[in-house]
Amino acid sequence: MIDYMQQVLRAFESCTGWNRDNCYENITSTSENVLNFKIPEGLKCQVSNSSTAHTFSTFELSNHSVINGSLAYLYSSGKGLDRSVSSSGNVLLQNAVESYRQIQPSYLDEASRKAFEPSSLWFGRMYYPSSTLEAMVVKRLNPETQLVAKCLSSLAHTSVLTLYWQRDSGQNCQEWVFSSNEALVGYRMLHNFVGSQSKLNTSLYNNSSLSLGAEFWFGLLNTSPACSTTMRYSTHSANTGRPLTLTFSWNPLFGHVSSTYSVKTSSNATISTKFDFNLYSIESNLSFGCELWRSGKEAGPNQGTTQTASRRAQPQLAETKDMFYHLMAGSSNSQKLMEDLNVTFASPLNKIQKERSNIQKFEKSLVDSNFTSVCKLSTSLRDQNLKVLWEGRYKGFLISAGTELTNAPLDLPSNMVDESKKTSFFKPAKFGLQLQYSM
Repeated sequence: MIDYMQQVLRAFESCTGWNRDNCYENITSTSENVLNFKIPEGLKCQVSNSSTAHTFSTFELSNHSVINGSLAYLYSSGKGLDRSVSSSGNVLLQNAVESYRQIQPSYLDEASRKAFEPSSLWFGRMYYPSSTLEAMVVKRLNPETQLVAKCLSSLAHTSVLTLYWQRDSGQNCQEWVFSSNEALVGYRMLHNFVGSQSKLNTSLYNNSSLSLGAEFWFGLLNTSPACSTTMRYSTHSANTGRPLTLTFSWNPLFGHVSSTYSVKTSSNATISTKFDFNLYSIESNLSFGCELWRSGKEAGPNQGTTQTASRRAQPQLAETKDMFYHLMAGSSNSQKLMEDLNVTFASPLNKIQKERSNIQKFEKSLVDSNFTSVCKLSTSLRDQNLKVLWEGRYKGFLISAGTELTNAPLDLPSNMVDESKKTSFFKPAKFGLQLQYSM
């Protein structure tokens, strides 16, 4: 379950026009949310509140190993943030859960540039009894640029300061990172090969996206480099309109190759697979994951607004289909020529309309669904484990409960255990329950 402060941060990004899916850091988030979801540890309770339109606070208490907690406070100057953050009883479950992310091509038009207003976000958290302090500042400078500063201060460990300079033009996203830990310097970039919207608004241009990104890191104190590159392709099935995402990652220094395939087989189900291979050690791993959503009878709270926006966004294909009639008019020869052109292009236009209709129909089914709970499962052949997570809502509370079952001894990694010493049954390695309530 996404923490309340993380929901506020994402609402701030949405209100200021920042696309988190267009960053290299989140290029594989679609498959990671299905395969490598986090299992709560112990019992955690979180109570949050929005005292004003610009301030938010959270109190958290957990009993993992020892009883500890935290107190967080957030202030933002962004407009409309209070309307974008919902309470735990009204928030759409798909917005409160890390799940399959449908990637859409990003465009930065002139209207969004003119409507932009500089804003900032200030966040602070105090942990106890460890007396650890955490802080974050986000400053939106212009429609394309933002600065982020994160700091972690502790009496028992070395304090760490990390600075981010990010620039996202829609087609390209660049990010410079500096961390005081080992004086680490990094550069990330992501390029989308879809630069502008198609005039016909077809699924080939507006519902498919090919992205290529890379990252480079260098530690100034330990003189150790690191790098990786990833390609992501997102599209929709032309026959069913269901979205799918493919990624391919390569780390040339360590020889690690990874590929993922994620698809929504229906509005209530998602399947994801991942294959890892190392070119140097010839080790491999195959992972599977799925999401099963359960829908209620009533519609979601934002159904009417979303449907209206969806209808407004639908292209007027009928006008495009008859555009040849407006080129020339009057003579009989011109009229005959236009009729021949419409007959020639009728089949491609009808095919485009059918594909777009299937895509919009599937997206509408996701918007109209009132999901009440989701069950996640993932397993790995090399790790020989099974992770199960249930997330849902009960009487205004957001609940997340899960467990991890393993077939390997708990004190050693699975790749270091001899096959003869492994037991023949799964035993629980982790179990947790998380409760969230926000007003």
